[in-house]
Amino acid sequence: MLESLFSELEDLLWGLGIISFAIVGLLILPKKFSDKLGQHPLILTIMFFSILYMVIKVFN
Repeated sequence: MLESLFSELEDLLWGLGIISFAIVGLLILPKKFSDKLGQHPLILTIMFFSILYMVIKVFN
């Protein structure tokens, strides 16, 4: 029982790590690149779903 709890905790930490890395990566982008990225919502949507896909893969 304790082993499964640690396994689930490890998966949770991996998911939080991926999401945190993505957020920090987007925050440190140069302003010029960030403005260009904001003008293309399709690219932002693709980035969102790729991050979501990585998190789902970690939990499966």
